This record gives sequence, structure tokens and C-alpha cells, in this order.
Amino acid sequence: MEAFAREKTKLGRERHKLSLKEKISYGYGEMASAFVWGMVTSYLLYFYTDVYGISASAAGTLFLITRLWDAANDPIMGVIVDRTKTKHGKARPYLLYLAIPLGIISVLTFITPDFSDTGRLMYAYVTYLLLGMIYTAINLPYGALAPTMTRDSKEKVDLGSYRAMGLAVGTVIVSAATLPLVNFLGKGNEQVGFPLTITLYSVIAGILFFLTFKNCKERYSEYIEAKDRKKLSESLKEMFKNRPWVLVAITSFLKFLRLGALNAVLIYYVTYVLGKPGMVPVFLTLLNGATFAGGALAMPLLKKVGNKLGTQVAIAIGSVFFILLFFIQGGSPILFATIFFLANMFVGVDNASVFVLLGDSIDYHEWKFGQRLEGLLYSAYSFSTKFGVAIGSVLVAYALGFVNYDPTAITEGAKNMISSLMFIAPIVFSVLQVITLAFYKLDKHHASIVEELNN
Repeated sequence: MEAFAREKTKLGRERHKLSLKEKISYGYGEMASAFVWGMVTSYLLYFYTDVYGISASAAGTLFLITRLWDAANDPIMGVIVDRTKTKHGKARPYLLYLAIPLGIISVLTFITPDFSDTGRLMYAYVTYLLLGMIYTAINLPYGALAPTMTRDSKEKVDLGSYRAMGLAVGTVIVSAATLPLVNFLGKGNEQVGFPLTITLYSVIAGILFFLTFKNCKERYSEYIEAKDRKKLSESLKEMFKNRPWVLVAITSFLKFLRLGALNAVLIYYVTYVLGKPGMVPVFLTLLNGATFAGGALAMPLLKKVGNKLGTQVAIAIGSVFFILLFFIQGGSPILFATIFFLANMFVGVDNASVFVLLGDSIDYHEWKFGQRLEGLLYSAYSFSTKFGVAIGSVLVAYALGFVNYDPTAITEGAKNMISSLMFIAPIVFSVLQVITLAFYKLDKHHASIVEELNN
């Protein structure tokens, strides 16, 4: 490996077992993110089309264009994190200082100013673009924090599981409480209720980010002096030569395509196909409760079977349940809800495992190329999170636009399209994930790589 000068944290290479408090506190960071991004994934398309008055096609184009910026924005933020040097480390400071700006722009995104049609669309573009940028600036360092906390794969499984469960708790609350809160706080006026609700969520998120900052420590955080840094072009070239990282980036993108499409279409499916709009919070709660269960299942499953194989098996089982859902829709509501929960619980195992695989690929990068670049490499996950969710939402929005979706006059064609999206998208993207993971081989060599790095 290439030699270079590094400045290490005072704990350096020492082995350190993470406390339960630290693991739970790490999960708080994802819970905080869920209060903001959960609103985006579950309700923003609905908010734009049914509350703000933007057409489905226009909303789809908005999601697509604003997320294309992340292709540049996320790596830039990753480089900034890798070049950050403060008394708090390289990742933690962003959790402390950006929580309030994130809350402010979140509220502005759900405000409905009385502009012209063009003015309202431009306002949506500006606020959603800024929201994506500030979310990157806090969530990317949060994700890059985990590999600085430990190199132990079993500890990473725990961190990934607590992160997945934190995500689930946050999104369950958002799913179950949002519409009731919107109606209560807005007194029946959704244009008032949505911004008041996201204001409440932003305050909670700020507190949770602070707890993550306070209780989590960077132990493998390395600052590379300017004279020892490789050129960005060289680092990017090496990043794409990191085969495990490339495969994790692809499977993460597929994962969020599935989640983006499912979150976007679910509210339409329950409202217009099942004809039970009052059940939307129930199904969103089931979806995110299943994510919590998947995170809990991940801990024993991945430690017993292995990160790669355990993920493949879980996603494959979840895909079978999604296929079963297609054939039982219209039957027993209780059976449908149960199978829906099980399908999402099994595919939800990847909410924990992907962080483990990503962390291992960062160790591999340091071993192979001589520099530890948590920020830059984690930017792939951050980008896939937003871009995958956005493209999933774009798929739903354009499909609805194709059948001339009108919330005031739902046609049979619109119902058929919604049903197709509800089942086909999760099955296709899940199968592609299983195939992609078949090419991931790092699980066989990671232990020996860590042993070399620790010596």
C-alpha cells in the first residue's frame, strides 16, 4: 500500500467495544432524519399534487431534475467531510450545527405561497433543491460517522440494526401521526396543517441529532494533511475501482428505487384502489413497523448466516410475499395487511445490512488504496438514498400522468396503473438486488483485511 502521513484520533487503532448507549444514540440520528425525509418520501408527492396543486407530471420532473444535482452535490460534500478537522472530529460537527437550518428549510418546503402557477412551481423547485442539499450536508456526515466508530463487522451489524430501527421508529411516527396532526393542527386545512406538523417534527429531529453528536465518538477518524492528499480525480478513479463499493452503491440504489416507488404509490393505492383513505396511516405504519422488525431481525440473522447471504435470503423471501400479495388483493383485509407486513419486514433487513457492507467497503478501500475516505465513499449511499427515492417517485408520478390522473375524477385506468405499480416495482427491484449481491465477495476476506489494518 502507498505510504502517507496521517493524523489519528487519540484512540487510534485500539480495539473498543461500543456501549449500548452509543449504539442507541447512533440510531437517534436516523430517527431524526426520518422525521424530515420520511415526510418527503411518504407525503411530498401527495402534498404537491393534492394540496399545493402541481400536476403529477410536473412534480415528477421536479423530483428528477432536483435530484440530478445530487450527482455532483453528494461527492462534493463527501470531500468536504474528509477534509474537515475540528475538535469534534470530521463528521460530528455537522450534526450539531446544521440541525436548525435543516428544520427551517423543511418547513419552507411544505408552505403553500399564493403565487401564480409558474411562481408556485419555481418555489417548489427552489425549496426542494435546498432541502436536498442541506439534508446531504447533515445526513452524509451522519452516515460517515459509523465507520469512524468501529471496524468490527459485528459491531457494524449492531449499528446498522439500531440505525434501521431508528429509521423505522421515526417513519412509523411520521406515518401514523402526520395526517391526524395535519387535520388537528390545521383544523381541517391541509395548507396550514402540513407546515405546522413539519415544524413539530423539525424540533424533535434537532434534539435527536444533538444526542447523536453528544454520545457517539469518532475512534478511527483520520485527517489527511493537504500535502498528502491525492487529487480528487485520482480518488474518484480509485472509488470506482473499489468493486465492493460499486456493488453496494448499485444495491443501495435498487433498494431506494423500491422504497421510493412503494412509499409514493401506497397512499394512492389505499385511497383509490382499496377505497379506504382513513386507512392510509395504518398501512404506512405497517410499512415502517415492518422496517423496525426487519432491523431487529437483521441482528441475529446476519450474525448467524453472514451479511451478504443473510441479505439475499431475506430479500428473496420478501419478494415471494410481494408476489403473494398480488394474488390476494381484494380478499381478506387482515390477511392482506399481514402479508404486506411480512413482505416489508424481510426486505427491510437490507436497511441494516447495507450499512455493514458499506462500512466494510470503506475498510477495503483503505487497505487497497492507502487512504480512508469515509465521506467520499459514503456519498454513494447518500446519493442513492435521495436519487433512488426520487426516481421511484418519478416512476409513480409519470405513470399517473400517463393515465391522466386527476384526484377529482379517478378512472379505472388510473386504478389499474396504481395497482401495477404497487406490486410490480417492489418485486422487480428486489430481484435485481439479490442478483447484484451475488457478485459481492468481500465478506470472505474482510476479517483478514481488518487484521492487517489493525497491525
